[in-house]
Amino acid sequence: MMAVRSRKFRLGDVLTYIVLLAWSAFVLFPLFWIATMSFKREIDIFAYPPKFLAFDWSPDNYLDVFGLLQDGSGSTNFPRYFLNSIAIVGGALALTVLLGTIAAYALARLNFRGRDAVGFLLILIRMVPVLTVLLPLYVMYRDTGLYNTYLGLILVYLFIGIPFYTWLVRGHVAAVPKEIEEAAIIDGCGTFRMLFRVVVPVMMPGLVSAALLALIYMWNNFLFALILAGPDLLPVTTGLLNYLGYSSDYGNLAAACVVTTVPVILIGIFIQRYIVGGLSGGAVKG
Repeated sequence: MMAVRSRKFRLGDVLTYIVLLAWSAFVLFPLFWIATMSFKREIDIFAYPPKFLAFDWSPDNYLDVFGLLQDGSGSTNFPRYFLNSIAIVGGALALTVLLGTIAAYALARLNFRGRDAVGFLLILIRMVPVLTVLLPLYVMYRDTGLYNTYLGLILVYLFIGIPFYTWLVRGHVAAVPKEIEEAAIIDGCGTFRMLFRVVVPVMMPGLVSAALLALIYMWNNFLFALILAGPDLLPVTTGLLNYLGYSSDYGNLAAACVVTTVPVILIGIFIQRYIVGGLSGGAVKG
């Protein structure tokens, strides 16, 4: 009887692993395909049957995307798009972390009228379809001179980041023992000094996780820049549209997609070490 149960248990494990492997292959195959296509020449991209690994690997697509290929297509705007993304997302993320941390602390610790309504509003903002606010934003930006400006895009990216970040960090603030704050106040710390010198280091793993998710949402945003920015101010995700058309260069498009995706992946891998270290070393001992 035990042998039958053990056999069924092992069979269930095998089926579970098969399903997980199949799902992983389904999710990862497009990434594998776009990564290998970025090293292919045009003849290999359209080859049939498809060439997965047996082709002449070449970095020409990457060199062409950055304008470094002598016999390439010539001028390219991709480096400008990439720098635009760094400037816009970097500025918006810095303001999101600063303002969102203060807002999350206020929602978690301060008792004021309408606190729950503000918390519900944060969720409601995340539920609002982007298309419903694009036209009003465009009219407002056109009339105020914010259209096609770094400041305008940073402000609209805050609309993406602050509600999401604040809602996540609010829970981490509530988990910090109040005794730590009381001890800091007794030692003479003001509210902001106590927040950034005492509370923030304790909940740093949560802040890093929330900031990483906000970074991903901002970096991947497409519609806001498409409507509110001109050709010279497009971020990299929107600038990829220029590689599509009647004579699309799929090799360059694949290389641009890889360069666009890799920074977020590397940041996630790099920060993950600090999240684990913070969870193990930042615990409060009683």
